[in-house]
Amino acid sequence: MSVNSDAIFVNGNRPTPLDRAAQAFCEICSRTDAPTLNGRTLGHGLPPRPISVRELVELLPLLQPVARDVVWRELVRLVRTSGEPWPTIAVGLALPGLRTAAARLVRDYSGDPEDLDSELVTAFYEALAGADIDGPMVCAKLRATAYNQVRRMRYSAMAYAARTRDLDSLSEPSLIPARDGHPDFVLASAVNAGVITREEAELIGASRLERTSLSAVAQRLGLPVTTAWCRRKSAEARLTAWIKEDKSSS
Repeated sequence: MSVNSDAIFVNGNRPTPLDRAAQAFCEICSRTDAPTLNGRTLGHGLPPRPISVRELVELLPLLQPVARDVVWRELVRLVRTSGEPWPTIAVGLALPGLRTAAARLVRDYSGDPEDLDSELVTAFYEALAGADIDGPMVCAKLRATAYNQVRRMRYSAMAYAARTRDLDSLSEPSLIPARDGHPDFVLASAVNAGVITREEAELIGASRLERTSLSAVAQRLGLPVTTAWCRRKSAEARLTAWIKEDKSSS
C-alpha cells in the first residue's frame, strides 16, 4: 500500500511548513523499513498484525472513534518515549485537520501566512509532547490545543501590527532620521546606539525590508519561530520609539 502524496502535499511555488511536514512524512512512509504499530496488542478491531504508518493514512478514517483514540494514544506514547520519527509521523497523520485549521487562521490575516503555518506545526509538536490526552477525540484535542495557541498569537500579532504601522513604512523618507537616509542605515544606527542587537536587526531587516518569511529567517538564525517573533516584536517597539524620538528632536 502506498501513500497518496497528492492528498497531503500541496504543490506550490514555495512549500509551506505544512507542505514540508507532509514531505517529511511521505519520506518516512516510502522507506522499506517504515515504522509499524502492533495491531494485535492494540486490539479494538485493528488488524492483528504489524500496521505500517503508510497503511494508517487510509486506515484511520475508517476506524470507529474508540479505535482511532487507541491508535492516537499509542502514537502519543511513542512520541513521548521514543522521539523521532514518531513526532513527524503524528503530524503527518494529522495533516488534513491541520490544513483546515491553518486555513481558518490565515483568513483575514494581514501578516505572512507562513508564520502561522510554522507556528501551528510547532504548537502541535508541543501538544504531542505535553497535552492531556484523557477522554475521547484525542487527535481533535491535540489539534484544538495547537489551534487555540496560534489563534492567541494571531490576535496579538494583528493588534500589535495596528499599533506599529510605522514599521511597515520604514523605507519612507519621513520615517527615517535625516542623518541616515536608508532603512538599512537606520537599523545599523540603532545597533550602534544600543537600541537593538545585531540579531534583532537581522530579524527586522530580513522579514520587514526584504520580505523574507519570519519562519525562514528564524531557521537561518537557529531560533524557534515563536522566539523569533517575540524578539522581533520587542525590538520593533524599541526601534519605533527611537525613530519617533529622533524625529521629534530633529
